[in-house]
Amino acid sequence: MTTLTTTRSRKTTQQPTSDRTSQWLSYPEAAELSTLSVRSLKRLTAAGKLPCYVVGGKVLRLKASDVEALFVPADECRGR
Repeated sequence: MTTLTTTRSRKTTQQPTSDRTSQWLSYPEAAELSTLSVRSLKRLTAAGKLPCYVVGGKVLRLKASDVEALFVPADECRGR
């Protein structure tokens, strides 16, 4: 007799972009969103340019809206 195994596929739920503004992110998640490294994000936090929040007394989280606020149009960077 053969054993039939079934595998469950993971359900990936994408949250709408509008809901993402209230979402809490870990450093690796924020790095994926911003295409910056975790180390760069921690440097921005240490410099006071990116707010970081302590959740539960120990866990560090970033607001998605704060990470997205790092993005500026190229014209603004060039002073045009």
